[in-house]
Amino acid sequence: MASFAGAVILRDLNKTLLFKNRDLYSTAHKDALLHDVDAFGVRGIDMVTGKTNGLSIGVNRYGLAVANSHVMGTEDPTYDILTEQILMFAKDAEDGLRMTVNQLKSGKKFQWGNLILSDLDSMLAIEIAGNDHSIEWSERKVLRTGHHIMLDTEEIVKQQLGSKGIDSYVNSTIRVDRGYELFRNVTDVQGVFSALKDHGEGPSQSSICKHSSGEGQMSTVTSYVVEIDHPGENGRPKVVFHVAKGNPCTSTYAAIPLVFPADEDVMSRALEMYFR
Repeated sequence: MASFAGAVILRDLNKTLLFKNRDLYSTAHKDALLHDVDAFGVRGIDMVTGKTNGLSIGVNRYGLAVANSHVMGTEDPTYDILTEQILMFAKDAEDGLRMTVNQLKSGKKFQWGNLILSDLDSMLAIEIAGNDHSIEWSERKVLRTGHHIMLDTEEIVKQQLGSKGIDSYVNSTIRVDRGYELFRNVTDVQGVFSALKDHGEGPSQSSICKHSSGEGQMSTVTSYVVEIDHPGENGRPKVVFHVAKGNPCTSTYAAIPLVFPADEDVMSRALEMYFR
């Protein structure tokens, strides 16, 4: 199981923040990016094939931000493809939801995961298992880790993990419970960054900032925060993409301003700042 993802709206500050602690087995991972005229995102990795595909997290010109978290691998395409499609073609969370549900109802299946969609007014989680899905709407915050909360998949996921000798389900539930405890009290941007660095009772596989204590365990290899300032009348949202490489508890977040529509100079400058 992998990654802690979510979103909050800080209405007093007119901000939406979407975030993700990305957990992988390899600490040597280097991000691959998509940056075009209307969108910016970090490439996903198919947890079954290991191939780069779709997007793991991103934001578009409308102020729509999307992130995902892995639940269970199958022979179906990765949910990262859905994340990229939403960012490329949707204008808000409701639009992205409609696109996704239409695909699932048409019979298309995807690996098991969670999508977090946030815009200037609301946010939602789409839980996906094949072509089955469930939706949680929120006006304040929504969080997901490596399991489903609403879909009845607990026993299947536990069995799949148990066959591999992995006790990740309990760790995932501890992680999301701790997340809701922390984000219940978040009132500013710094509170989001602090929560992503949290260790609870100590650095471990169940802490939000995940740490590996041995071979075969995941750790947080990159932490992302998409910070969106809501626009005034006739304005566009202001977007800053924050990235910390490695465990966020010991890394510094770099702030990368994103400008849409982006020309070649804007794209080049953003990529340079990201990989500096």
